[in-house]
Amino acid sequence: MPATISVGKRFCGPPNSGNGGYTCGLISKAMPVPADVTIRRPVPMEIELSIHEHGDHIHLKHHEELIAEAAPLIFAAHVPREQIDLDQANKSAAASPAFHNHPFPTCFTCGPDRAEGDGLRIFPGKWQGSAREYFVAPWTPNAGLADRSGNVREEFIWAAMDCPTGFAAGFPWAGTLVTGRLGAHLVAPVRGGEKCILLSWATGQEGRKYFAECVLLGEDGTVRAESRATWIKLA
Repeated sequence: MPATISVGKRFCGPPNSGNGGYTCGLISKAMPVPADVTIRRPVPMEIELSIHEHGDHIHLKHHEELIAEAAPLIFAAHVPREQIDLDQANKSAAASPAFHNHPFPTCFTCGPDRAEGDGLRIFPGKWQGSAREYFVAPWTPNAGLADRSGNVREEFIWAAMDCPTGFAAGFPWAGTLVTGRLGAHLVAPVRGGEKCILLSWATGQEGRKYFAECVLLGEDGTVRAESRATWIKLA
């Protein structure tokens, strides 16, 4: 288990704090089982953050300040039985809300100001399924995100699974939302260069909390990862 982690400035969400999904992915590596990570405060960047075991939980701290907490994930996504192809995903992405008044345009995952090969450039757009409205986005992770075996590293899968839930939950058209909690189950590897689709949907709202789920579909249409998230409305 790593004793510390550090979130580089490249991996921002809001410009002055770490990307929620990427940070949760780093923390999850300290868990022996799928993790459910709650972010307690904005994640500082470019400094060492310490990891501490608390029973079956993991705490991420800056000195004595609790930044995030990970617990075992108890969750299985209700995988939609929808037929969605890359052409439709590309059409939806072209009309993504990410291109209009994005409050965090340099977000590592969904920021339109990030260059190809720098950010993930995942731009979820609306798609009407047979039973409900979804957000869909294509994603082809580049080779620089993969390990020596060619599999995309876990922290980048987590980052990819984060923002699509935000768009489904209401970001940015319902206000400025930030990741409050993210749990993910990585089912099977994703290869660098693989043509994937992210499919996300809203699951409810309680006051300032917005809930959503997401699945990552591989090139063969199988589920490679699933996530659930709670987003917090700031304004």
